[in-house]
Amino acid sequence: MDKKTIIGIIGEQAGGKGAAADIIRKHFGGSRLTVSNMLRRTLDSLCLDSTRDNLVNLGIILKKGFGDDVLMKAMLNDVENEDADLVIVDGFRMPGDPDVFREAYDNSFYLIYVTAGQEIRYERSVKRGEKVGESDADFEEFTAKENLETEKHISEVGKTADFKIENNENEKELEKKILQVMKKI
Repeated sequence: MDKKTIIGIIGEQAGGKGAAADIIRKHFGGSRLTVSNMLRRTLDSLCLDSTRDNLVNLGIILKKGFGDDVLMKAMLNDVENEDADLVIVDGFRMPGDPDVFREAYDNSFYLIYVTAGQEIRYERSVKRGEKVGESDADFEEFTAKENLETEKHISEVGKTADFKIENNENEKELEKKILQVMKKI
């Protein structure tokens, strides 16, 4: 297996994972893969909307039916098929998720936890409307989603990250923080 540099990104909804990945790619190139895109392809094949609930349900069903590491093993396969030396993987959420990459890539895998305050993340979520129904969600609906099985362990898994970035400011500040982290990688 050729050793690539893999940067895993973990964080709560609307914490800045995508923005962090975009900054890394802007400065260092590489490619980005997401677990949610893999799940979206499956939902599209089933003619189902890519709502957060459907993404969560599909992920849980796959893990229960095929093992807790099924999604990460699929992502590892996708990484191996990427023609890039730097690959950003977004979608680590649950205990054990980073282990597949730590075993395969050892010292070439780095996990970054990108997080922000709940109210800031709510405002970002409504503004971007990335998933079906997010633009219309009120604060209570947003916070309730954080107790879903796929969301409630993020901060716990985030504690195992190599780097933590607080993303409570603007994109320029996030970029500074990302570049500081990348100097250490």
